[in-house]
Amino acid sequence: MFEQLRQRLAGDTAKVKKESVAVERLRPEDVGQLNLNWNSHFNTPTLRQHVLDYPGLTLRLRDQADYVIGDYWRRRDEIGQLTETRSRHYRAELVECLLEEYTRRGCGAVVIGNDEHSDNAKFYQEAGFIELERIVYYEKPDMKLEFPLENSQLVLQPYPNTVPALTDLLQVDHASFPWLWWNSQHELEHYAAQEGVFIYLAYLPSRAGTPQPVGYFGFTLYQRWAHLDRLATIPQLQGRRVGATQLAYAIDLMAQHGARRITLSTQLNNTQSQRLYEGFGFQRVKSLEYSLVGKWLNGRR
Repeated sequence: MFEQLRQRLAGDTAKVKKESVAVERLRPEDVGQLNLNWNSHFNTPTLRQHVLDYPGLTLRLRDQADYVIGDYWRRRDEIGQLTETRSRHYRAELVECLLEEYTRRGCGAVVIGNDEHSDNAKFYQEAGFIELERIVYYEKPDMKLEFPLENSQLVLQPYPNTVPALTDLLQVDHASFPWLWWNSQHELEHYAAQEGVFIYLAYLPSRAGTPQPVGYFGFTLYQRWAHLDRLATIPQLQGRRVGATQLAYAIDLMAQHGARRITLSTQLNNTQSQRLYEGFGFQRVKSLEYSLVGKWLNGRR
């Protein structure tokens, strides 16, 4: 299969020789030998640091400049990311070796970085990579809000405000979203530390007396534009206006901080969330839709 892929990509089967190649891990001291893509995400110092941060996930052909660079998707060590390749004839071998490494590490999936996929879309299609998700994009061009908030039992608390807040956040996150879209603790901590990010946890009273975490939302403010990064409701309460109440609070908070328009993205198959957003005046922007392309590993679907 790899030889056929090489021949099709090269466009001249007569010039492609069937030669065995040795794929090896790139060592930090050998980074300077690579000839990086002109549009690479890396330069020599940053790639050297990347190799140190993600040992074993950058591979090259022995004594050659061909390479593949990998890391983890959204700071999750159970999902790999194929970030960048450079190879004329041996991309298939390099990618396959990296997939084997991710499989060995127990990863459930690997995704292709957006730039890498756009540069080599034909290769990944022929190599059996698929669309894992289709991402749709929405925009609300105004801050109009027609939703009663005064009668809601929902209590919103800014994150972080209490010691168990991170535990509550992870609990709600993993209950509300499918595995592919979980946030890791590392990702949530990184996200919360970014400038302009606001996160609120939603609680409801419980019979035990301890408020029950039932949802959360997070958004990033860019001057007069806000992006809704996350809106979560635990499955037991979905369809009971908990998500709508959180969204209304989020829009109100965005307006208080000076936002004049809102954007967000969601999955094409998440029709429930799309109905919610459209009910609040969000409009789908089809020109900004994109596909998350990758492969499932270790039996994960």
